[in-house]
Amino acid sequence: MIPVPQDSPPARSGGPAAWRAAGVALGMLVLGYIAIALVAAPRMSGDLLPLWLAGEAFAGGGPVYAPADGLFRMLPPEGWTARAAALGHEGHVYPFVYPPLWAWVFGGLTRVTDFATVAAVAGALNTALLVAMPLLARRAAGAGPGVFGYLVISQVLIHMTPVGMIALYQNQSQILVAFLVVLALERAEAGRPASAGAAMALAASIKLFPAAFALIWLVSGERRAFASFAAVGLALGLVSVAVAGWPLHAAFLGHVAAIGETGFFSALSFSLDAVAARLAGAEPVSVPLANTHPGQIAPQVIAVSDKPAALVLAGKAAVVAAILGLGLAMRRAGRGARRAALWPAALTLLPLLGPIAWGYYFLAATAFAPVLLSTLGRVRGGAILCLVYAPLHMAVLNVLRDRAVDLQVVGALLFLFLAAAFLASARTWRDAA
Repeated sequence: MIPVPQDSPPARSGGPAAWRAAGVALGMLVLGYIAIALVAAPRMSGDLLPLWLAGEAFAGGGPVYAPADGLFRMLPPEGWTARAAALGHEGHVYPFVYPPLWAWVFGGLTRVTDFATVAAVAGALNTALLVAMPLLARRAAGAGPGVFGYLVISQVLIHMTPVGMIALYQNQSQILVAFLVVLALERAEAGRPASAGAAMALAASIKLFPAAFALIWLVSGERRAFASFAAVGLALGLVSVAVAGWPLHAAFLGHVAAIGETGFFSALSFSLDAVAARLAGAEPVSVPLANTHPGQIAPQVIAVSDKPAALVLAGKAAVVAAILGLGLAMRRAGRGARRAALWPAALTLLPLLGPIAWGYYFLAATAFAPVLLSTLGRVRGGAILCLVYAPLHMAVLNVLRDRAVDLQVVGALLFLFLAAAFLASARTWRDAA
């Protein structure tokens, strides 16, 4: 199936009946997820908890960041485990690795509400965003199956794999970050560069790596979107320094540097950088994670290692090369190839090159994945989706883990293949022109 030529508007598929069906499905999904979130969110919000604990620490003058010793061990500051237990949290306790601005924001929340309420609201919002994000991606790509089909396929890919299942279970802020990135791309393609840059800047203020996507705008010639990103990002940075002070920012940057210099080995972190560290002979150190009930919860161990300086430099060079290569390709490509192929490839490839690539780092890429059914055809596109996502089904991952299959390598290769498929689909747009 050849996509619409790049100088023509995308064909709209599905009439009023399809829209009504999609609306019913959307409503059922959102209501179901919200019900689950309201019941279980306070108990399952392991990735939201560090933001709350950092807010308490900021408001009370306690430690916000754990001491950095050059190796990122995923351990929280002293005393956080007891505070998490006092909140009723049952499970592991992770460190705060966000910019200080968000410790200040959550510090304000601790004065007006409690963690259970924040977790319930975040759970409801996250479930809605996981449904809305693929529909927004479909608009940004200008291609893909009909609305109802796109919604169903994307929800299966997201919720049956670590891409969305773990993110929702943990109330992970990456859901909001991915939504903002997709929103930024959709706004840019809709001719709204100011709002596009603002959305991308907000995403980068939560987790820094969306700044790489803004740099692709700069290289590809989307200078107005980049200028908006830079202006809003600078404003957010100045606000952060004003409300939190420079020492906390220095501590945060120390953690960022430590993460970049650490080889991080986990079955659910699909990082090519970590795979390269292992191939380079890195010697991992086992670190037991903190948890609120050491005698009742099975200990979870994370393996980390120092990376050779040459490998750290090579990793940074790979990211720069990817930004330049993708940006220049977008500058030369037509609008259709850029929207439906090159941007999804960027959303897949750049997280792969980072030091930590949890499954939910590929949320934005997965939101675009059903586009392959249009750009490569239903047979080839469907085969690629099955090849990439079927092994990532949680039941299949458990079987592979029991058989001692290296899940980190498998996941990294699968998403590398997905990035290659997106890049290959760019050729269909050139052929159609």
